[in-house]
Amino acid sequence: MSRQVKNLWRLPTMASYQGQYLYMALTLVLALLIIAWTGHHYVEETAEEHIARIASRTTAQEQVARLQQQLQDIEQWLGQQLIEPGSSPGSELEDMLNELDSSFRRLAASIPGFNQAIPAGLPSLDLPGLRSETMAFLHVSHDNSLRFPGIHIMRAYMQPRSRAVMDSLDNIIYQASDDDRDNGYSRLAYRARHTWQQLLSEFRLLVANRFSVFSDTAQDGMTSRSYNVELYLEKMRALLERLQHTPPPDAFLPLPDDAWQQMESDIGQWESHYLQLLASLRSSKWRQDLYLFKTSLQPRITGMKAHLDRLQNHLNEQASRDITALTGSASRLSQAILLIALTGMILILGAYYYLKIRVIKPMSDTAHALRQEANGDSRVVVPTPKLKETRDLVEAFGEMRRQVIKREQGLDHLAHHDPLTQLPNRLLFKDRLEHALQIAARHNQMISCLFLDLDNFKQINDTLGHFAGDELLITVARRLRKVVRRADTIARLGGDEFAILLEDIQRKTFARNIAQKILAALQKPYLINDQEFHITASIGIAIAPYDDNQSDDLLRDADAAMYEAKRRGKNNYQFFTSELLRRANRQLDLEQRLRRGVQNNELLYHYQPIINTRTGQLLAVEALMRWQPEEGELLYPSEFMDALKKFNLELRNRLDEQMSVQINRLQETALKRHGIALRVAVNMSPSVLRDPSRHRDTIDSITNMKFPSLINLEITEDTLMEDLTNARALLGELRELGIPLSLDDFGTGQSSLNHLRTFPFDSIKIDREFVRNLTSGSEDAILVQAIVQLAHSFNMKVVAEGVETEEQKTYLMNIGCDYLQGYLISRPLPEQELLEFLRRFRDSG
Repeated sequence: MSRQVKNLWRLPTMASYQGQYLYMALTLVLALLIIAWTGHHYVEETAEEHIARIASRTTAQEQVARLQQQLQDIEQWLGQQLIEPGSSPGSELEDMLNELDSSFRRLAASIPGFNQAIPAGLPSLDLPGLRSETMAFLHVSHDNSLRFPGIHIMRAYMQPRSRAVMDSLDNIIYQASDDDRDNGYSRLAYRARHTWQQLLSEFRLLVANRFSVFSDTAQDGMTSRSYNVELYLEKMRALLERLQHTPPPDAFLPLPDDAWQQMESDIGQWESHYLQLLASLRSSKWRQDLYLFKTSLQPRITGMKAHLDRLQNHLNEQASRDITALTGSASRLSQAILLIALTGMILILGAYYYLKIRVIKPMSDTAHALRQEANGDSRVVVPTPKLKETRDLVEAFGEMRRQVIKREQGLDHLAHHDPLTQLPNRLLFKDRLEHALQIAARHNQMISCLFLDLDNFKQINDTLGHFAGDELLITVARRLRKVVRRADTIARLGGDEFAILLEDIQRKTFARNIAQKILAALQKPYLINDQEFHITASIGIAIAPYDDNQSDDLLRDADAAMYEAKRRGKNNYQFFTSELLRRANRQLDLEQRLRRGVQNNELLYHYQPIINTRTGQLLAVEALMRWQPEEGELLYPSEFMDALKKFNLELRNRLDEQMSVQINRLQETALKRHGIALRVAVNMSPSVLRDPSRHRDTIDSITNMKFPSLINLEITEDTLMEDLTNARALLGELRELGIPLSLDDFGTGQSSLNHLRTFPFDSIKIDREFVRNLTSGSEDAILVQAIVQLAHSFNMKVVAEGVETEEQKTYLMNIGCDYLQGYLISRPLPEQELLEFLRRFRDSG
């Protein structure tokens, strides 16, 4: 024990780097200590007198910063109250004001002689005035009648006049029987009521624009709507004038003598109050709480902040004076530091020449010998270093070589394993599968290959981000390890696909039990980012040697069984069967026949007419794709569209050219034979909208047609929502070229009113599912009427699809639907039948 203590306290010798460094370091430290000790006493004497002032000033600066933050919080609270009145209780503001007052008192207490020391600072703050004005603001913001003075005008004056006008018109209209509805007097009454409804719609939009609902610039939106209101008022008066001088039918009850004067009076009073309301909405006091905030509260808070800034500047000036006082001592301290630096430079230069001879040269000789050994020269002898540290370096080099070998093994691991889950990758799984198949064939054993794919994983990945998706995959891999045996292999093939190799199983039920355990394990909740999620999986199972005895084929069979599991509703497992193989072969045969069909021009268009609801005139025809094989029945898109989506770009371009030729031929024939400039509506492919590289080809294809101005493009609502950015770019270019655009299947997707307003659509098409259930008073009927009114408010036309009965047609006409399409008009017709339809249509017209 005593010997160990002696070794502990023994100084290193000069024969080591440590000893040489120690003696030089001791010399430098001693010189620095002497100089530092001298400067220490001087700095300590000059610094202590400033510490108290610095501490007091620091506390005051913190209090000022707290006051500034509290004022900022009050201003933000008031701003939030403007946006969401009543969202926070008034007691919260009261507490904030009390805290502001307490902070001010603490600040005054932290600076001795506050009012005398800081004459230009806080004494000018008026905290009671701030409290009084904030309470007044809070009272106004909680009372809508005080917040919006225009509400009283609308409720008390405008609504009764509007209701009186509508009631008077309704009394005239309701007297008309079915036979009287087409006479001039009834039509004028209908037009007057419709005009008054449009005027009220424009007025509501004007009020909405005041709140920037449909326009980012409120004044611009109000100007546009007020202009429309004036137009409708003029039109309304003109219609009433005509009504007054048009004799009613005999069946009508005579109107009171003053009925027209009363209606004109109601309209005039409505207009008078409307102008009064418009002036109120355009004034700065249209929102009293906002006016109070801008003219009173905000200037006061801004002034208080300015006072606090002045105080902060005053405290900073005090700090500058203290710094100036310390400058003298700092200059003297800098002289001492300069002396220390010069001494250190001399010692460093001396140490450099000493180390160059005693340390660097021996290390260079050792490094040269080690480099030769690294290049494969086994005859080189690494010199035995004299100093201990160099010997340690040579030993460390040997350790480095061992670590290099270990890292090479690690790189091999990375090449055969998934970096995220640390599971074997596709390459290693295929190698183990082939090895397992060889052993199974040699010993007459049975193995199973499971192909697993997570259900709806892309939605989680897109919603939560790739980080959360990675965490989910890691958890899935961990659960899979707990289910299978240690000797079995789990691999991640890519994305959310996993494969599992079960070796030496005795019966198929073993694979089924493992699949059931996997589904149960994966169904348990996942906790990611403090949120709970649920996910399921679909599993395909293939057994060797019964299904296949080649690795690629067995994996393919399991993959096909997995897709069958997804087709049957997901969250289940399916064994591979010969029927799955036959189904895959049929799908492959369909794709091959469809390719030949494109090459043989077997795909064609059938055309369904679209007519004007009021006039019955033909507006356009919609081109609907069909496939007529040389031998076989006519096929509809639902039977071949999935195969069509798998075409490469060359085949898709070829098909587009064939379809363009058919449309050109139809339009040219219709113009020459019947003098009809036939407009054709064509559905845009989702792949075109999603792929920006195809936008230019699409635009060129349309502009190169014989009648590009007669092409109408239809985009389904779901397709639009898939990629709004690319959709906006392409549709904007098409709109600049004058190509009409229509939003198809409206009401079945998830587009918002903002999308309907910002995209350049000319019309919308109501999906046939809503038209099919049209009955008086049904929910679908109310929804369709709302869609028509909404579209008209955006200056868009409305096309109703799937019209099959006279009852549907009559209802759509009554609610103002612009165009009709459906079997009641005509079924989709081949080209020649459509030309005959056009001839009959022209002759009947």
